[in-house]
Amino acid sequence: MSARKWAIFERISTRRLLQQQDDDQLLEYDDQILVSDVIVNQDGTVVGQGFVAVNITFENTAGPINHQAVAVRNGADLSTFYSCSFHGYQDTLCVHSLRQFYRECDIYGTIEFIFGNAAAVFQNSNIYPKLPLQNQFNAITAQGRTDPNQNTGISIQNCTVKPADDLKFGNSSTEPYLGRPWKEYSRTVYAQSFIDGYVNPLG
Repeated sequence: MSARKWAIFERISTRRLLQQQDDDQLLEYDDQILVSDVIVNQDGTVVGQGFVAVNITFENTAGPINHQAVAVRNGADLSTFYSCSFHGYQDTLCVHSLRQFYRECDIYGTIEFIFGNAAAVFQNSNIYPKLPLQNQFNAITAQGRTDPNQNTGISIQNCTVKPADDLKFGNSSTEPYLGRPWKEYSRTVYAQSFIDGYVNPLG
């Protein structure tokens, strides 16, 4: 982890906590971090069980021209992100697998910036489509369920979907879509949420 000690890990019963400790919220990695059975890699990959992050900003600074650039790839079962922010362009947040919960988070991106095949729940969060490159389209989600018997899907409840400033004030006719069916049995639900008029009415 960075010598600046941006964050600390603590053991809380069987859970692991990653929490901001100073005014600078941006988390960076110099190498792999191992805390018991939870691993956070330098590329933002989280695996293990019971991972908790609070008040952390995860950012991939590769920019839109580099296409797929994940800020966090989460494969940790029973993981929780509270009051966190995820910044990127294409493929910002990979909800890869298992059970995940996000509350009061901000997620920014362009193409399919929430994607994967976890059982992922987002509550009371803000989702901000950003301005894509020319001739690109915006789709917020791409859910990857491959079998009708899988108990996976993306649930977005009591959230706000509205354009980021670069999309809102940019000279663009881009209308983001709520998602696309990435795999054969893709499943995404938006419920009790505010969806801004910038979103394509086709969904």
